[in-house]
Amino acid sequence: MLEPSQFPMQSDLKKLVGADDSVCVIGVIGKGSHGYRSKSLVINGILSQPVFKTKNLRNLEDSSQEECHIEYYYDNKENIVYLHLVSVFDVHHLHHLAANIENQLSSNEWHQFLKGNEAYFARALIFLFVTCHLIVVVHPTSVFDISYVQMFRQVEAARTKLIPHLSGVLKDEGVARDWQTTGRMCTPRLLFICQKSGLSKEEVTDTPDSKQVGRSRQKRKSPIQKLEHSLEDQIYKILRKSRVLTNNISHCLFTIPANQAFVYILRDAQQLQDPVHLLISNLSENLTNTRTVTNKLRSQNEMRRSRSSTWSSVDGPSTPAGEGEDESMKAFLMQHVKLVLQKKGFDDGLVRGAVPSHLEVPTLQKWHEISQKVHALFFGENVDSKLQSHFINLKASLDLEMRFSDARCAKIVPVASRLYQENASPFYISTVHRNKLSQAMKVFSQQARGPAVEKYAHLLLEECELFWQNGRQLCEVASLTGHHCILKLHLLPSDVVDTELEGRLPKMPHTNNNRTPCACNCGRFVSFRDDPFDLKIANYDYFEELAEKCCGKLKKISFSVYVPQRSSSSVEPEVPKTSPDDKRSSVLESIDHSKLDNVTNNAVCSPALSLGQSGGSDVFTHYNSSLSVNEAVITERGKLVKQLSMAEHLKGMTCTTSPAHLLPRFSSWSLLCLGKASLYNPAKGLEQPGFLRDSNYLLPWDIPVPKGSHLDPSWPAPGETGGRRGGRQRDKRPHRESSGENVIRAYIGNEFECPRGHRFICSSPDKIVKATNAVLKETATKLVHLDMPIYFPCSCRTTKPPLGQLLRTFIVTPDVPLYIKINPRVRPGSSYTPTFYPEGCADGVTLTRNAFWVLRYPYVYVSEAGPVPPPKDNTPPPGSKQLKGLFQTTTKAPE
Repeated sequence: MLEPSQFPMQSDLKKLVGADDSVCVIGVIGKGSHGYRSKSLVINGILSQPVFKTKNLRNLEDSSQEECHIEYYYDNKENIVYLHLVSVFDVHHLHHLAANIENQLSSNEWHQFLKGNEAYFARALIFLFVTCHLIVVVHPTSVFDISYVQMFRQVEAARTKLIPHLSGVLKDEGVARDWQTTGRMCTPRLLFICQKSGLSKEEVTDTPDSKQVGRSRQKRKSPIQKLEHSLEDQIYKILRKSRVLTNNISHCLFTIPANQAFVYILRDAQQLQDPVHLLISNLSENLTNTRTVTNKLRSQNEMRRSRSSTWSSVDGPSTPAGEGEDESMKAFLMQHVKLVLQKKGFDDGLVRGAVPSHLEVPTLQKWHEISQKVHALFFGENVDSKLQSHFINLKASLDLEMRFSDARCAKIVPVASRLYQENASPFYISTVHRNKLSQAMKVFSQQARGPAVEKYAHLLLEECELFWQNGRQLCEVASLTGHHCILKLHLLPSDVVDTELEGRLPKMPHTNNNRTPCACNCGRFVSFRDDPFDLKIANYDYFEELAEKCCGKLKKISFSVYVPQRSSSSVEPEVPKTSPDDKRSSVLESIDHSKLDNVTNNAVCSPALSLGQSGGSDVFTHYNSSLSVNEAVITERGKLVKQLSMAEHLKGMTCTTSPAHLLPRFSSWSLLCLGKASLYNPAKGLEQPGFLRDSNYLLPWDIPVPKGSHLDPSWPAPGETGGRRGGRQRDKRPHRESSGENVIRAYIGNEFECPRGHRFICSSPDKIVKATNAVLKETATKLVHLDMPIYFPCSCRTTKPPLGQLLRTFIVTPDVPLYIKINPRVRPGSSYTPTFYPEGCADGVTLTRNAFWVLRYPYVYVSEAGPVPPPKDNTPPPGSKQLKGLFQTTTKAPE
């Protein structure tokens, strides 16, 4: 006797007694629930011993198989080989597969997982239908599962295609011609065993009346027998109508007997029940039962017999006492087995005179050799490619949900794709692409159904992406003011890429055709500028180009910038020279570069300069004196100091969030002297183009004379002792007496430019300068002591006026030894935005007296984190301010 194990067999059959006997092979398939509904117990009941282990949801330690498999057992007493197919249709096996899934699966992946196991089950069915004489379908209930019809049809179609491969395996085994031609021992007979009848207890126990004669009692059928016959008729009609059974038996997947029972339903004593549930129900019945003592004894006997059957259900159902042998499950099966072992064959022809199917009854040894080769053909490691294609087609034919979903989704994808391409612009950005793609996906999701939705959604996504990337991509780069480039996807002339990408994408600079008027550094020349995409072009190059036409020769105060390192063999960069009026000498030209180290070793380096900052308004020029020592030279007040050169420079502008030791490569600010203070006429205002009418006047700033200074007329100057002469000389000093207070007058003003080219000056945070008949009533008090806005609505339009941006501050300094010091601090956005200031001017810049100065602000503000976008809704941000403290006074003259 062979021990039950997994197929293929590994035992040595030559040592087995009865290996040369003819055997009948029975395959057991179907569906089973967990525990007491497992179909393996049906075989145990036939064999009257626990051959196959029962598994439930709590006992899965031994379930190491992740796919369906076949268990076998050889009964040497009856010469029967049992093949038990365990698949996903067994609840305990399905639970084991689900518990061993490591990752979470999507609905589509879970569908593919189940259908993959179902296809493996169909392949195992083909193996059983070509290696078995009888196939027993075990079902938990007495209802025929119509899903078998589709499975049987697809299995038969696949088996027909596999006949040439099976014939090739059987060719060298010396089998009969019919076996070799058809690829199977016979057309197997299909039997059904139902584990539960669904009848009530009264219907099951219904017996003929004892007064009836014996002959009539034998003719009367019990309700469970009637159910079996009715179920047989239903199965026959369904299989016949679905063309699973035809007149030609040899071409059918299986046969069903015409004159023998092929459906068996387990009786009450044979049905497998939960013992706990049975004991509780019996206990409740005993508590509420008012039967007589005789009925109680009968009930106890029935309960004892049921309990005995229940607790013995571990080994399988047993035949109840007193039941005839002709109604037992083993008798039902053995009547079909005898036809095989006696080699009588199955006369299951549906028409009279039909040729019966062939029948081969091999020995155990012969069947073992052939079945091993067939199993390797189906489930071996190296399956033939043609054979594998048949199995793939079998899987596709079984997956009706996927076939329906494929057809449905394939119909919707072109509709959604046309919706995406409808009214598409020649070029558009990714935001438009995503919006159009979202609309297409919405239409697709509304009509697509089934497990193929995810697959076709990816196809739709790829199709839309390909349509957009095929020459319709708009350049995604936005200007520093927030406007996108209007050109299609391209490369910049300075980009270095591979040859393939360079051939597909053109090289051109960014543009968006957004041109706005903008004045030069001093404000006297206006030109049109393109919307900048680069910080250097925005804040430096544009104004430098205009400076060549207008204000390039004016005296200016330069701010600290980073100069790249140079090697000893390179040409020394030219240090910017200042005008004589600036009273600053550039000693770098007169000192030998080789002696720099000796000179600078004795110099003093202030803490402010060590951080790359200035304590005044002097010019700082950095460059490397030697590549090995990595030093820089800074000119300050005509002295040489040595400082470590910054290996990096700022990509943005100097602000409160930028590293203190880094400087930009260019200055975004400009400070120019237009000339003497007399250039400004308070009666005419600024004589520059673009100003709105009566909005070009600077505001008078009356600066109180410091008490006790030499400017105070109540204090004599050194060498003056009083008298008329001394008094007359003090009266001639440039100061005014207003309301008993000594003041000195200067003129200041913040100039704004709107995108339409209009310019105006604001007198307060909420008012534009407006002179009446060249008479200005406002003063600069609010301008000096309050935060001023960076953006202000222009009065050129009444509805949705454009915002003017602060671009210049004009200062007319008095001709007295009281100096104006400016310390610009700009916060262009909310309170979280960094504050920007000129490079190297942590303490401000002192201006010379009797001069007309103009400070030009940056056109855009860019920190290391990126540009600060200007407002887009014509509403000034509440946090964008020019912080107070811009205008200060000092008696210390600039050095």
